[in-house]
Formats: sequence, structure tokens, C-alpha cells
Amino acid sequence: MAQMDELVSRDNVMGIKWIGPLLLRFRGALEIVSTGVNPRGTKIPLTLADGDGNATEAELELIPAPRMRGVPKLNASKLSQAQSAPLYLQNVATLYWLKELPEANAVYVQFNQVVDGADETLAAFAARLQQVLDKSLPATLIVDVRHNNGGNADLLSPFIDVLVKFERRQQRNKLFILTGRNTFSAAQIFINRVDRLTNAIFAGEPSSSKPNFVGEENEVILPWSGAICSISNRYHESIPGDQRIWIEPALGVELSSHDYFANRDPVLKAVLNTSKSH
Repeated sequence: MAQMDELVSRDNVMGIKWIGPLLLRFRGALEIVSTGVNPRGTKIPLTLADGDGNATEAELELIPAPRMRGVPKLNASKLSQAQSAPLYLQNVATLYWLKELPEANAVYVQFNQVVDGADETLAAFAARLQQVLDKSLPATLIVDVRHNNGGNADLLSPFIDVLVKFERRQQRNKLFILTGRNTFSAAQIFINRVDRLTNAIFAGEPSSSKPNFVGEENEVILPWSGAICSISNRYHESIPGDQRIWIEPALGVELSSHDYFANRDPVLKAVLNTSKSH
């Protein structure tokens, strides 16, 4: 992973944590970081260790690198859909959805992509969220963008308006934004605006972009190699002169493989504990 630093284009180091593991699946990257990969072979040798430190030798088949168009998104089909999975992993394939948490006097919203759905636009979802908030009057609103790697930022205003209205309705109301290494592009624009317009409490890991960043995407195919490149063409400026490399979460919680395999979400747990204290 340390050697992925040279291979990953990114806005900050969270981009290496996000894209690095994806590149490690590719033969070229494996040849760079491992002396055990035979350039002419079809397998890669691995030493795997369990929780008790017991080692097992294994060989895995190399697979062709997929054509990477745009920023790779978390593969929802690979995630557990079981009820035992934590809330943030139960419904990743859905663009945006919500769940009331009456025991915590809260509403949880998962915002997975900044696009209009075939059956419900983002503006329509914002209106539906507003109806839920008007009816249940929760003290806490949680918006989770840990899986959101972008889309069309022009669609954001109706959704952000709902968040601003929620915070202003009651002084006790608390707005939490859950971010992570997969939060990028139009999702970064979303958290920039929320950071500027509200007193939202950010929780989780930093995003893999920064408040002022270069974005958009133009595909260029190099004529000799056929390699596909992506070139940005627009500077997104949230706050002129802002030099932050990310929006620092007030509740910093790093995800771990231990939590993942144990079906735990330490970020949501920290948020709910904090909301109780208020």
C-alpha cells in the first residue's frame, strides 16, 4: 500500500486508501510491489494469516484489469444484504433512502449517488424526507455519504435546503454528516456546501477530496499505447483561499477490517452516543 503512493492520482492521502486496494488487484501494480509475481505466470502467491496468527500459503489466479471509466465505485453486489449487516451496508445499491430510528429520536439517510433515480428524483426524495421530518420531528438527522463518489452537483440544492431547514427549526436539532474515503467529486461539493451553510457535525474518516478541487472528466485515448486517460477541466472553489486538504471530522473514527467482519459500524455508534449526550 505504501508503494501505491506513486501510482494513485488523488487530492489527498485518503485517495490512496480508497483507490490503492483496487489497483492492487491489477497485474502491473502487483509486479511493481511484489517480487513474488512471475511476469509470465498466471498466479500470485500469497501468505494469509488468521486472527490467531496461523499462516496459510495460497495462490490466486490473476485477472485482467477492467476498463476503468471514471472513479471506481464500491461494488454493491459484493456486499452482504443480510439483516445482520450494519445499516450502512444493507442497501448500498439504492441511490438514496432513509430509515427512522425512533429509539434514538433520529432519522438516518444514506445518500449514495448525486443523480436522479429512474423512479424518484433527488428533489422528490428531498420532499419525501421533509415530510418525514415534519411528521416525526426528530432531534437528530444523520446523512451518510460514505459510499457517495459523485454525480451531478446541480441536483443538490433541494436536498441541502431540507438539511438547512431541519437545523434551523429547533435549537436542539443536530445534523451529522458521515464521510469516508469513498466520498468524492459531487459528494465533496455536497459536504462543502453543508459545511458552509450549517453547523453540521462531521463524523467518520475524511473524504478523499478537499473543499477546493479540480474536477469533471474528459477521456483521452493516447494514440500510440491506447492507454485511456482522464483529464479534469474545471476548478470547484467552495471558499476562496481555503487550503484545507479535507473537512476534518469532529468525530474522527477510522474503519477497520475487524469492525467490517464483525458487522459493526463504529461511526454510527459514535454519532448516536454523541446525540444522546446532547
